[in-house]
Parts: sequence; structure tokens; C-alpha cells
Amino acid sequence: MMIRTPRLERALELALRAPSVHNSQPWRWQLQGDVIKLFADFDRRLPANDPGGRDLLISCGAALHHFRVALGHEGHDAYVKYSPDLNDDSHLATITVSDAPPDPTTARLFNAIAHRHTERRRMSYRPVPKSLLATLAEAARRFGARVQPTYEAREAFAVAFAEATERERWTPSRTTELRIWSCDRTRSRVLAGSPAGLDPLPDDHPHDDAAEFLLLTTAEDRTYDRLRVGEALSSLLLTATNAGLATMPISLDPLGAVFRLAEARSEHQQIVVRVGWPLADGADATRTRRRDLTSVLVPSAS
Repeated sequence: MMIRTPRLERALELALRAPSVHNSQPWRWQLQGDVIKLFADFDRRLPANDPGGRDLLISCGAALHHFRVALGHEGHDAYVKYSPDLNDDSHLATITVSDAPPDPTTARLFNAIAHRHTERRRMSYRPVPKSLLATLAEAARRFGARVQPTYEAREAFAVAFAEATERERWTPSRTTELRIWSCDRTRSRVLAGSPAGLDPLPDDHPHDDAAEFLLLTTAEDRTYDRLRVGEALSSLLLTATNAGLATMPISLDPLGAVFRLAEARSEHQQIVVRVGWPLADGADATRTRRRDLTSVLVPSAS
């Protein structure tokens, strides 16, 4: 089956809406007929804020899932081969478009791509029902990630955020990266980062509202696992958006080893999502800019 390139390009343009660390958008794509290759762009790696490259890979995984959602909306499924080139660490996945019917659960997330944004403001005091939290956990589990229970972890987060703030005062390289990549010259501190820009949390303490913290973990910590966590993150975020929830992904790297949940000691902690009901109109939220598709396309080999 041959899908016209313009349709694939439209799907890739929607994939560019995926959240990424510091809004660095560290991915590149290559089109070869019905085969699409995803590459990590290591030139956009953030050595101070993401020294191990975890958030870069999670960001690429989120873009991969956004692409699969867009394909599903077009009526196509896709087969993904992860880490297909052992001689090229940057080649993360090869996606082959299929004429098989798409997964309906994935396709239903399409409209959420245009509405999802990172909510950095205070959230509502209205609790998120546990049944809805279970739905979000299932959305992540479909891509191999576990959502650890964090109902009693707010104090741990508060301590971790406070200590991360203190460390930032002595780590100017992190603040410099924030300002370069987020194009925000006014902020001088970073508490915790999100794939949508590593912006600080609201000035209010994170436990002042009814927002929940969802910790995504994996049994192993390979490139494959981090990429799949990115897909799980995207699935969770888009599912939450469809439910009317506000979300904020939070990188664990700025928190260092301060935050360790007892429930997750046997797992590898990957990323946290703050989720709750929005207080403000999402339309007023600042939207981060995205690169043009032409700037992320790798020329196809002839």
C-alpha cells in the first residue's frame, strides 16, 4: 500500500506538537515511501538539565506516539521496529504504515493533540476521581509503563522541589539552558522540568491544590524503555486532555535522588505528571513554538 506523501507529512506536522524537554524538539524524521524513520537529534541534547539523555528519548517517544495517533485518524495502523540499527544510536525507530484498521483507542486521541498544553498554573481543589486516575494509568500501561500510586507522596515532592530550587542557585548552567531553549529571559530559577519546556512550577506549593502526581516507571532502563515511556506519556496526556484534565509533565533529573518513592524502589523512575482539573481557561495558556517540518526532515537516501 502506498500513502501519498502529503498525508504522511500532515501526520508528522501533528507529531511536532508533542511535548519535549525544554521545548528542544530533539527529533528528526525521514520519509521513504510508506516507511518513516525516527532519529534522535543529539545536537539538541541538554547536558546540564538532561545529562543522561533520558528526557531526550522520552520526548522522541512522545513524538512517535503523536504520529501514530495522527496516522490512526487517517485510518492507518503502523508497525514499529525499535532501535533498528545497532550501528546508529540516533536511529530510534522505523515505522511502516499498514492498511490494517487502526487501534480505535489510539485514533480517539486525535482531537486532543490540538488542545493539549502544559498547565503551569495552580489547579482546582476539586479532586480527580480514582476511577479516572485508573483510566490514565491504563493509558500508560498499554505502552509498557507503570503508574505508581502517589496519593501520599505530596510531601516528598514538596521537599524535592525545595531542594532542587536550592541546587539551582549553584548550577548556573541549568538556568542558562532554560533561557536558551525556552526563549524565556525573565526567569532565574528552575524547580522541575517538563518535556514542554522545563518551566518552574507555580509559586504556590504543589500540594496547595487537589492535583495528583503520577509517577511513570519501568522494569528496565534501556533506550527502548525510555522511548516507550515517551509513548506512554503521550497516551496519558492525550487521554487526560480528552477528559478535560490539565497536565504538567515533570522531569526527574532536576530533582536528583531526593525524590524516591518506596513503592517504586524495584522500578526505574522515568517521569512524573501533575494532573488535575484546570482553574483557568486553557485557551489563555501560552503555547510554545514548534519547528517547521522542513527543518526536521532528513533527506531520503536515493
